[in-house]
Amino acid sequence: MKIKFTTKNIDTKFYSKAILNYIYEHYHYTDFKRLMLQDNWKIIIKSVEDADINFYSKHEKQFLSNLIPHGVTGKNEIIVYVLDVNNSMITLQNFTAIYHECAHMILKIYYKNKRVTQRHDDFYSKKGKKRNFFSTEIHDRSFEGKFRQVKNKINFHSSINLIGVDITDLTNSRKSFFIK
Repeated sequence: MKIKFTTKNIDTKFYSKAILNYIYEHYHYTDFKRLMLQDNWKIIIKSVEDADINFYSKHEKQFLSNLIPHGVTGKNEIIVYVLDVNNSMITLQNFTAIYHECAHMILKIYYKNKRVTQRHDDFYSKKGKKRNFFSTEIHDRSFEGKFRQVKNKINFHSSINLIGVDITDLTNSRKSFFIK
């Protein structure tokens, strides 16, 4: 897996470690099939100033600010637009978007073809619609407030708890292997 940064000010070493920490805690170390699928992905971190808002529909543009962190998960690629500022409070905001997109990716690897009924209205669709599980479940859980803190070391003496969508019940862990 590649992580690429086009930012200038954020701590890319810390961001890379924190991204990998979140991702790889959802796979058992012997789950070679999924680990190999994971390795095909690329994560690109860009500044919000670089966001192409023409990507979004006219309706979506009404609700999306290109001044806040957000992202897009596509086929084997995530692009996340972050505030390019090296500051702990900004890092918290940035990682909410980064972990959101990483959660889409992880569930796409686990449940590529699973379809479900959406439980809540979201940015893209309405409650009751049939959609891909890897998309709908992340948006439904966000609406339901199902988040968890992910502890990450900043340096030898300090750490920061970043916030991510909690999907641990849907995946394996580094220590357990239940989902085949």
